[in-house]
Amino acid sequence: MSDSTAEMVRADNVHKSFGALDVLKGVDLVVKSGEVCCVLGPSGSGKSTFLRCINHLEKINAGRIFVDGELVGYRERGGKLHELREKEVAAQRRAIGMVFQRFNLFPHMTVLANVMEAPCKVKKEGKSDVRERAVALLDRVGLGDKVDSYPGQLSGGQQQRVAIARALAMRPKLMLFDEPTSALDPELVGEVLDVMKDLAGDGMTMVVVTHEIGFAREVGDSLIFMDGGVVVEQGPPREVIANPRQERTKAFLSKVL
Repeated sequence: MSDSTAEMVRADNVHKSFGALDVLKGVDLVVKSGEVCCVLGPSGSGKSTFLRCINHLEKINAGRIFVDGELVGYRERGGKLHELREKEVAAQRRAIGMVFQRFNLFPHMTVLANVMEAPCKVKKEGKSDVRERAVALLDRVGLGDKVDSYPGQLSGGQQQRVAIARALAMRPKLMLFDEPTSALDPELVGEVLDVMKDLAGDGMTMVVVTHEIGFAREVGDSLIFMDGGVVVEQGPPREVIANPRQERTKAFLSKVL
């Protein structure tokens, strides 16, 4: 078991802009090991951008992000940040699983091949070991009977569950979910959230950008509400959802509840 008091993610005063547009304006966040942190907020509040900064898919303009105590994307020397080489960033990313709104599966590869691809190619692991793990993971997400199917033969919910299995195949210590159910038909949302609940029950550290208030309330250990590129409010999910303190949080929740 990992030390539950250890910090898995730490963001200190993170800023990110695209040209003249300031998207993140000083985000601070701590996610402990084994915790599920849900991120809510209106469109354009910076949630997805922040998530992409955690694994350096987006480079930050100021501040620091640490994952498991390690500075992400940079090396610090004499108070100055030096960008890591692409190879070093890729090595850091291996430990961070990410699931997007769109499933991004390889359409020409079977479900099993999709899940096996990264451990075999990126980590150079042995095929038979990876295959065994991939089959077990597909079983776990309820798709043990779909190993030889192609993504085009699956529903959106099934494709997203394959995407989760694929991320888990790399044995990440942290999972990032960027609105994983927003592209799904309503009746398929539950099957993806069930897999995520199962992961949370196993102690996987997760940062989940979501509009699923029920999931946040039931599964989340912490909730942050973002608006206008800053964290407006944070706390235990049930508390924040039932009794938001900030007007912006109240206004948002009144629209979505």
